[in-house]
Amino acid sequence: MTMYFNSVADLLAMDGHGVYVWSAVAITLIVMAWVLVAPLISRRQLLRDVARDIQRESQRQSAGSTSETKNEEKP
Repeated sequence: MTMYFNSVADLLAMDGHGVYVWSAVAITLIVMAWVLVAPLISRRQLLRDVARDIQRESQRQSAGSTSETKNEEKP
């Protein structure tokens, strides 16, 4: 099997089209990586937000129950 290019430098240069080809490959790989990583980042942030909301709600309920018991103690 023979290679189309004689050396690695020829492969990178691609008869003058190397800059275009390799920049297109790089941009494609970056976009594909972002498509895979972005939902993971969003999910992690969403889980943090939900946990913070649950904690805030439980603190609000415990503060409400303590103020209710204080009001019941005052005749």
